[in-house]
Amino acid sequence: MEQAIHGQSWDTFHQGYFSSAAVVGCFIDAIGAILADDDPGVVVDLGGGTGFLLARLQDKEMPAGTTLVNLDCSPAQLDVAAERGIVCRCCSIADFRRSDLAPDYQRFLFVMRSVLHYFGREGLPPLLRHLRGQAREGEFFVHQTACFEHRQEADCLNDLYREMATAKWYPTLDELRHTLQETGWETIAALPAPPLPLTGADLAQRYGLDPETVSRLRREIAPRFADLPHLLRLEPETFCVDLHYRILVCRAVASR
Repeated sequence: MEQAIHGQSWDTFHQGYFSSAAVVGCFIDAIGAILADDDPGVVVDLGGGTGFLLARLQDKEMPAGTTLVNLDCSPAQLDVAAERGIVCRCCSIADFRRSDLAPDYQRFLFVMRSVLHYFGREGLPPLLRHLRGQAREGEFFVHQTACFEHRQEADCLNDLYREMATAKWYPTLDELRHTLQETGWETIAALPAPPLPLTGADLAQRYGLDPETVSRLRREIAPRFADLPHLLRLEPETFCVDLHYRILVCRAVASR
């Protein structure tokens, strides 16, 4: 369903959130701090889409010899990334091997932006274990992931996504930290990132919703979000919900 917004159109979708230099600045800073201290030979953007993030990293002063790799399973997204001069690999995050991306002896830094929710509640632990299996002890995983401070906030967003017939799932920050710990990742820092405004119009386009469905969703979610005015803004026939993000700096720990 979401293939309709892949390619060039992705960079302008959601009011250009995922192609905004201002929005991505705090994530770039978090990655830059690792690059300065750890000096990895390979930076892999997991689910890197059109390559915007790696293109921004190219604009920074990178350690000499650093290889940037964009890993995604959408050919349309990778076509745009390739036009930006990014090294691309078309494969799934769930089953890639580090040896497929660069020589295994090199030190890797894994980065990811707004991807983990695609794997759902049950799929998140296996995915994080797989990523840990591709990392060596001490390597870093820096990701911007949608999550919430409070259970009620996460529940309201998850209820909305179930109503749209999608398996995406959003944890609380504590749940995310716990799952990372259980799958071999130590969370070094959890930093704030700008929220993503999810408008009814964008959700309709992304998930194939008709106007009647958007109107129904507005009526149904209004009472659920009554105590969460910081998340929901109502308009006459539609709505806007803010998706909250954190930037988590994680390090691979010794296998148990």
